[in-house]
Amino acid sequence: MITLQELNSLTADTILSDEVLCEVMEEQDEIFKARLLLSLEERAQELGVKTKFTRLVAAYKKEKAKFDKQQQQMPANLERMTEFDGTYEDMRCGNWIADGNGIRTFGPFGGEILACYHPILPIQRLINAQTGKEKIKLVFKKGHQWKEIVTDKEVIASANRIVALSGYGVSVTSENARNLVRYLSDIENFNIERIEVQVSTSKLGWIQGEFMPYGKTVIFDSEIKFKETFEAVHEEGSCETWLDLARRVRKAGRLEPNIYMIGSLASALIEPLNALPFVLNLWGDTGKGKTVAIMLAASIWANPGGNEYVTDPKSTVTALELRLDFLNNLPMLIDDMAQLKDKYSGDFSELVYMLCSGKGKDRANANLGLNKSTTWRNVILTNGEHSLVTETMQGGAVNRIIDVGMDDGYLFDNGNQVVETIKQNYGFAGQMFIDAIEQLGIDRIKEVQKDFLQRINARAEELGVEKEEKQSLPMSILLTADKIATEYIFEDNIYLDFNVCVDLLKNKGEVSENERAYEFILSEAAINMNKFKPDTFTGDYKGEIWGAIENGYLIIINNAFNKICERGNFSSKSFLAWANKQNLIETQSGKNTKTKRFNGSVSRCVFLKLPREAGAENTQIEIPDEFMKVPEDKEEDLPFN
Repeated sequence: MITLQELNSLTADTILSDEVLCEVMEEQDEIFKARLLLSLEERAQELGVKTKFTRLVAAYKKEKAKFDKQQQQMPANLERMTEFDGTYEDMRCGNWIADGNGIRTFGPFGGEILACYHPILPIQRLINAQTGKEKIKLVFKKGHQWKEIVTDKEVIASANRIVALSGYGVSVTSENARNLVRYLSDIENFNIERIEVQVSTSKLGWIQGEFMPYGKTVIFDSEIKFKETFEAVHEEGSCETWLDLARRVRKAGRLEPNIYMIGSLASALIEPLNALPFVLNLWGDTGKGKTVAIMLAASIWANPGGNEYVTDPKSTVTALELRLDFLNNLPMLIDDMAQLKDKYSGDFSELVYMLCSGKGKDRANANLGLNKSTTWRNVILTNGEHSLVTETMQGGAVNRIIDVGMDDGYLFDNGNQVVETIKQNYGFAGQMFIDAIEQLGIDRIKEVQKDFLQRINARAEELGVEKEEKQSLPMSILLTADKIATEYIFEDNIYLDFNVCVDLLKNKGEVSENERAYEFILSEAAINMNKFKPDTFTGDYKGEIWGAIENGYLIIINNAFNKICERGNFSSKSFLAWANKQNLIETQSGKNTKTKRFNGSVSRCVFLKLPREAGAENTQIEIPDEFMKVPEDKEEDLPFN
């Protein structure tokens, strides 16, 4: 390339030389070529040879056009082959010279055109099973070592984007980028039948009947994006050592680490059983072994150490979504949800909905279309010091959580020993479980799962309760996974306690968002009793007026009622519609509120029946009286009597 310094040093003779004009005419960037010609023309004018320069440029352009036309009409030299070191099969390279010294060809005026300083070759086309988009596997030799990289097809088709490969060691700059694009395109098109075509995926889990990363005909194509996580999913150490440890943990009889391991395995059943994701949450005092338990669950599939597989809870929602899409049917494990408590103000409803939706947000692309949505079907294992389920959590989110509270004591006799063992021995049980699924067949597994679901419903009927279906289904999948794991992996005849597992499920009344809203409103009234009852002696209210208690009704001024619902994370409109159907409120003129006068002003109020009047047997909240009734025989004990 001619620099500004070289341009200023050109003389009347050198500016008209073949060396200068050939270099300009063989420039591939047409915009840069035009600017260079304008600069040279200005310099030629300064030297008094502009007319000669213009005539020579016109002649060179004519010769180049003739050469380009001949090249188009002339068939490519399909006899010439790459001449690398034999590590990879040689391919047709047309007019390119491809050997150990790099990739090059010659221009119309005999000048060398460099594509790359070292051998490089496309050896495999990868067609993604989810998107249908192509990626390409390139091999290149720098020094004495060959390297492989997988990249999007768009990268090697664009001179602007191909320079990104320099980050992986390819010798490509803005100078030779266009030529490298031409070379790789020629190699692919000249060898379309030689280059292997492979179905690929950027996700783990079930892909076209195979479970990644254990599949034999489908390969993974996103090592670059999730390299650490992908590399973490492998077998390491001794299978027997891991199994011995797992059996000892199971034999110890603690539900918590056992159901965690089963939840990790059950993730592989969500897709074939056409179920939605759910959260399995373990909560209890710190320092009792929750982190060790989640590491044990991770060791079923992958390296449990560090954050290669176990997810950092501080990740953004978008990062969690992309990770879920990548894991697909493998479990996501989030250690210590307490780190997110402030971010979500103690209410994880929004996060739980996202995790359990199985689908990410639609996002537009640069072409004003929509990118392919992220999707997943798995189990999400979480833990923390407190239950994920709170009084103000929305009912739909509660339904998606199986909450396991820890019993007293430590989960493991020697947690440090467990950690040391699983850090050196992991990744075996996952493949064993997939082998068992394939051996049993999905139809047989569906029968087992349906049988467990029927047993859960029968047990609930026996207890005189009705379990939430959205909780019963995940539990039936956990019990199915437990049966498979016990009989095909652990072979120890230690199953999850069926009755204990059923007791973990929420009853329908517990999860009803509107019933929980009713209890929350009553509890708020009990806490703020002075705002509902005037002073007995003066008849005046102390501070704010929220309403009154009269004739078995809790009367709440509309503004105060809306604020209570907002604090409880409930919809006031939805609750009032439900309460009206349940005959829990009095209405007026077709409205769910009535008018009442406070201190001379008329206000719209909600007239809510108190539990004793409404016959709500399960509601234990009582509104206390202003004074306590003292038995007559105790009156003498009162002070100032």
